[in-house]
Amino acid sequence: MLLDHFKDMLHEGQSLGATWIMHSDGLTIETTCEDGPASKGIVFDVTAANPGATATIVIGKPLGSIQRFHMVGSRCREPLPADWAGVTQVSLVNSAPMGCMVDDADRNVLSFAYSFAQDEITMRYGVDEEHVLFVVMLQIQRVPGHSRLLLMDDGLPLDETMRLLVEWVADGSAPLLMADKALEPVFSTWYAYLQNVDAETLGRELDGMSRLGCGSIFIDDGWQQYGSGRGYSGCGDWVPDPVKFPDMSATVRRFQDAGVGVVLWIAPLLLGEKAHVFKTLERYAPIHDDGLGRQFHVLDPRRKAVRDYIGGVCARMAKDYGIAGLKIDFLEQAGAYQGQPLENPEPGDVTDVGEAMRLMLERIKTMLIENCGQVPVVEFRQPYSSPVIAPYSNIVRASDCPADALTNRIRTIDERLAAGNRVVHGDMLLWDVNAGAETCAAQILASFFAVPQISVPPSAMSNGQYESCRFLLSLWRKHRNVLLNGRLQPVSSILGYPLVHAFDGNGTQVSGVYAPDMIIDVDADTRTLIILNASTENNVTIRLRGDGGTVKLTGHAYDCTGAITMQFEEDTDTFRENGDATITTIPVPTYGILELALER
Repeated sequence: MLLDHFKDMLHEGQSLGATWIMHSDGLTIETTCEDGPASKGIVFDVTAANPGATATIVIGKPLGSIQRFHMVGSRCREPLPADWAGVTQVSLVNSAPMGCMVDDADRNVLSFAYSFAQDEITMRYGVDEEHVLFVVMLQIQRVPGHSRLLLMDDGLPLDETMRLLVEWVADGSAPLLMADKALEPVFSTWYAYLQNVDAETLGRELDGMSRLGCGSIFIDDGWQQYGSGRGYSGCGDWVPDPVKFPDMSATVRRFQDAGVGVVLWIAPLLLGEKAHVFKTLERYAPIHDDGLGRQFHVLDPRRKAVRDYIGGVCARMAKDYGIAGLKIDFLEQAGAYQGQPLENPEPGDVTDVGEAMRLMLERIKTMLIENCGQVPVVEFRQPYSSPVIAPYSNIVRASDCPADALTNRIRTIDERLAAGNRVVHGDMLLWDVNAGAETCAAQILASFFAVPQISVPPSAMSNGQYESCRFLLSLWRKHRNVLLNGRLQPVSSILGYPLVHAFDGNGTQVSGVYAPDMIIDVDADTRTLIILNASTENNVTIRLRGDGGTVKLTGHAYDCTGAITMQFEEDTDTFRENGDATITTIPVPTYGILELALER
């Protein structure tokens, strides 16, 4: 449909095998001598005769073995949408102009990335039913004079392909340094209390969250003055509610003394009419959003006065309260000003929203680094997933999916493939405190290959839930290095990653089993094997691969609270006489853990 609808405005261009490129008037697309990442693929130079004008680039590929289209920051509702249904407004704070078409084994059939990832691009994609093609159309709102397009069709695994695309788009930009607290489990106040949060309540939970192993508390919406009622009419001043938090700096010190850092939520572009600063900033926030009772104006980041104000707020919060960092939200609201005229510009204002957001985030980053006294924690959430925005945060969190373990797992693994140097956090974990311990374990195991954020008050958990939470977070901390820094190998993106592996290169393998009938491949040279049984089966199956020698397996199985359910010891041949790998099934409770040592 897309091709037939736009064919009169498109010209044929370059090709890569059976893949072809078309483009609108005013563009010239030529191959370059530049190699793609790791010499994979082809880079094309894109030259615009009229920089700043609209332009279109179309990439087409015969369907062949394509089974799914993988994007950054969000998932299509269908693995292969029709081209009239697939559309994303890409910008600095929403997704990225890149993607990967994969087969049923998650091998790259065709992937692409466009270098101009700062400004707004309408990305259309999907199956062209008339021509049996998969088509991607980039409708660029303000094309630069020079940009680049990368195509790869090398058959690499999805995880490796995405790593190469991310490196290419990032183009050597320096990441924000990693904060120690960004690598520790979090207690988040959001699902636990929503806006009904206060210093006294949190203080009562401090010992419980500390004993669970939480290294920080993220105090979400509700700490600020007028932060009640699920609306945002009080946003803008970013000072503590005098009743809920009469002495924020004292609260922060109390938590810090217990080894728990404090991170505060902020939505810097929101301006409510109750805020004391509203009258001063109202003229810089002409767009109003009253949907679902949200009641806020959106500050225009193109205004220097806005960027200066927000930078000053972040500096004050870091300096006055002694916080470890910020959880930054609602950045996508800047998109409201895309294409809007800038009335009565003042010195320092910029016309481009993407450039304005980059300047604003750079300002926030600088203020936090100067005033936090340590490397700051800066959390973004999906879809702030672009490699271009990565230098301004060191955490990217899965977007909200309360109590949905499946979605949380998929989003964290998707984000791991695009995070670059940032650490991925799962969405805040919520479960019914009246349910069994397995309900708690299911949530934690779903975000085990990211940093878990607990959002159930410790005092509200049953004894079984608390023991499960403490045991699993202790296990997570023990194997944090391989879980976060090891080579991630997820299996079957089209099925939502029912099996996920991580390897540290020194003989440790952690595998998460999230569906029945999964077989875990294990190399005979593995020394330590950890299996998370997050399936409905009471056993796990491993397949040993090696050179025919014997491997001794010893270890224990645990239930979700850490109680030992079985001691295991067995000598196993790595290959049978007919050459097949050895299959071993071991009893492990549902939502339990298997720890094995392998010795040859």
